[in-house]
Amino acid sequence: MSDATTGPVVPEQRGVRDHARSEVLHRHARLTKNGRPIFCGPARAEIEGWMPSRQDPGSDGKVIYSTREAAEAAARELESLGARALRAYPCGRSRGGHYHLTTDASRTGHLPLHLRIPQQRGSMTA
Repeated sequence: MSDATTGPVVPEQRGVRDHARSEVLHRHARLTKNGRPIFCGPARAEIEGWMPSRQDPGSDGKVIYSTREAAEAAARELESLGARALRAYPCGRSRGGHYHLTTDASRTGHLPLHLRIPQQRGSMTA
């Protein structure tokens, strides 16, 4: 049920919780013929064990972006919707080169918790 003027329709029963984020994915991610985002997963050869894994399992299930520019544009839009800082990185599994997004802990304000908590110093009366 897609209209050329409105783009793909994402049914409620498909589990979409945030329509604004869904729209970002539909604008920037690689899509199936049905208009749904494509997710990264291991090749059959990797699953069956007759080819070594080209990527750690951290990329399994991540949205695929065809170009770095598309991934970075999606990151900017997702951050404006309240997501943590994101950065694009190339997937080691992809032959033709696709990209994923990951949280970027290096940006100011997004340090790991143990680095944001002030450390107590020893007593000054020693």
